[in-house]
Amino acid sequence: MIVMNNSDLAALHRGALQRQARQRVDLLDELRAVHNASSRGRNQRQIAEILVTSQAKVHRMLKAIERRPSVLASQEPEEIILRAFAYDTSRPELLATLKSMTFTDGEDAPYPEEGRIPGTWDQVVSAFAQGLLDEAEFNEVRAAIGR
Repeated sequence: MIVMNNSDLAALHRGALQRQARQRVDLLDELRAVHNASSRGRNQRQIAEILVTSQAKVHRMLKAIERRPSVLASQEPEEIILRAFAYDTSRPELLATLKSMTFTDGEDAPYPEEGRIPGTWDQVVSAFAQGLLDEAEFNEVRAAIGR
């Protein structure tokens, strides 16, 4: 039987979070690559060959971009936090970047849609909830931007 202390479990948890963050960052990079190839006039089969993937996956990615074009925008808080967490960027550097940003609030979805469209501040709140920012970091950013 393997016995682990709390610090071992915390290290395992952090490693799992870092792997998930790297996977999400890789997906964002892949979506941008698909968009880049598509905007150069390549069809789905050609894009799949270039990116060493399947045509079906390229199709799904193009549909995802069509539904949420904001995924192509760089420098959104979610991606900045994910990259910093995944690749151990210095925390003061991350906080300085976040504190210099202008954030948007979420809003109600327009008719006939239902629900809420998240703003960029929601990405910071979500990162805190997922453990990608600790409480002190979250409060520092929140205080700096007046929330």
